[in-house]
Amino acid sequence: MGGCPFKRILGGQEGAIRLFGKGKPHEEDTTEPLLSGGSQGLNKLKGQSVGRQIEFVGLSDDDVKNLAELKPILEKYAPLIVEAFYGKLQEMPNLMEIINKHSTIEKLKKTLAQYLLDMVSGQIGEDYVRRRKIIGQVHNHIGLFPEWYIGAYTLIQNEMLLLLTKECSSWEDVMKYYLSFQRLCSFDMQIGIQTYIEAYTSSMMKLNEIKELQNRLNDSSITLAAAVEETTSAIANKEEVVNEMLLEIESINASSKVTISTVDKGREDISEALMKMDKVVELIEKTKILTDEMSNSQKNIGQIVKTIRGISNQTNILSLNAAIEAARAGEHGKGFSIVAQEVRKLASETEQALDHIQGQIGTVQETIVKFDTGFLQMIEEASHFRETNRSLVQLLEDSVKNVTANDGRLHHFSGFIREFKKTFDEIAVSSHQIAAMAEQLSHLNMELTDKIQS
Repeated sequence: MGGCPFKRILGGQEGAIRLFGKGKPHEEDTTEPLLSGGSQGLNKLKGQSVGRQIEFVGLSDDDVKNLAELKPILEKYAPLIVEAFYGKLQEMPNLMEIINKHSTIEKLKKTLAQYLLDMVSGQIGEDYVRRRKIIGQVHNHIGLFPEWYIGAYTLIQNEMLLLLTKECSSWEDVMKYYLSFQRLCSFDMQIGIQTYIEAYTSSMMKLNEIKELQNRLNDSSITLAAAVEETTSAIANKEEVVNEMLLEIESINASSKVTISTVDKGREDISEALMKMDKVVELIEKTKILTDEMSNSQKNIGQIVKTIRGISNQTNILSLNAAIEAARAGEHGKGFSIVAQEVRKLASETEQALDHIQGQIGTVQETIVKFDTGFLQMIEEASHFRETNRSLVQLLEDSVKNVTANDGRLHHFSGFIREFKKTFDEIAVSSHQIAAMAEQLSHLNMELTDKIQS
């Protein structure tokens, strides 16, 4: 080829050395490590999934080096290429609508200039591919169709061809650099179109998933409607049972109140009977005191009778002695004998009277003993009766407490049943709402199906 291909921009061989050598003409070219890194990145890509694409377009290490040699010219003329590109693009209203919706011309100009410089950076590796995929994904996301994406590369290649024709010293150099640039553009387009294809494939898979979801949704809405109908029927049946339970609880509450009232009345009656029994016992105890006094009086009378009996015996003895003395006295003792007989007769009658009194006292004593025994039995029976009644009163009080507690439990249970019924009512309302939602879901599913089919 001979000499530098970019004489106009670099000013000959020495200018090219100064540019690539950063002002040090006698030192080794410092771009070689950069190009070597680019070759390593490209060789690494060849072993990956994009390797076949690189092989297909014919992109090589020499192309990466050639493009790195274009960096000075692109740094100078990239703004002109960008202006020409967006000048053509502004003639397309549909493309301008996309740009104005998602960005601005000025921002995109800076992005395209950086993109062009990235192509001649000498670094074609994994990061380069990742950036190109992002660009393709963004264009797909904003709704730029592939034909406009491919056409943009055609515009850029045309501008690059004009620039190379202007700057290169021979047609051979023009074709060398242009083909390298074209191969990289083809590789970029492959990556971009691949992102479109992947997005479309993902969309189709999602569409199939949506259709599957629609079928499941339709089945679910039918199942849901049937379940709601079954639930509503079950709730209606259970609601009748709950209403019956509430009526039964109210009946039990009423019976409990009657029972409490009856038990209270019985407890009062028994308490009153106990009070009367206490009075009877008190009266019995007083009567027993009287019988004790009578017993004591009988004992006193017995002592008196005993004393009189002693006197009577002494009198009888004296009368006998008087009769003996009267007999001794003869005729003179006849009067005294008559008196002695009368005295003896009186003593005998006194003895008989005392025996009768003693018999009556014994009878009275036996009667007192019987009375005392009866009183003791009456007191004992009254005590048992009182204890029994007290136990009965305690039992009635416990019954009242238990019935009252049960009434409280029933009241609490009644409240729980009412809350349960309220929950049933809310479930019934929710079931109707779910049924309405299931119907709406079915309509939405039909609308979605119509949109997909259209």
